[in-house]
Amino acid sequence: MQTIGEHEMSVATTVEHGLYRVLNPVMKTVLRSPLHRMASKTIALLRFRGRVSGREFVTPLSYVRDDQTVWFLSDHSTNWWKNFREGDVPVSIEIARTTVNGTARLWDGDTDELREHVSRYLCALPRDAKFAGIKLDQNKVPIEASLVKAAPTLVMVQVELE
Repeated sequence: MQTIGEHEMSVATTVEHGLYRVLNPVMKTVLRSPLHRMASKTIALLRFRGRVSGREFVTPLSYVRDDQTVWFLSDHSTNWWKNFREGDVPVSIEIARTTVNGTARLWDGDTDELREHVSRYLCALPRDAKFAGIKLDQNKVPIEASLVKAAPTLVMVQVELE
């Protein structure tokens, strides 16, 4: 039996997924056009194969790049990250209309390492804190208690570029 809070969350999640279905094709078009500069500093296209279907997927995602590593943050309510459960997965990422190849690794499970990665990600891209359900202090650093509370629902995908 669902509580009211769970029902509200499932309605919110359903609405969010509906918005992604509408906005993702628009973002793909923008990111592949001369207008990409509007978004490509923080949004990339991640290309990967479905682990079951083998189909190719391309999804626009917020990212943080640290030299040869690209990080993506998501939560358990989405499905795309599940394709990385089986270890190192080859991917390509289109950033500012340039495609780079890499190997993706999933970070799932509430660990100190995951929290550290999430914290660094949100310090670099604080706008994603609200999406992740994490409050930031006045210096735009995640508040520890908020991070601890949200971490069990979060995942990160780390891509090491070739």
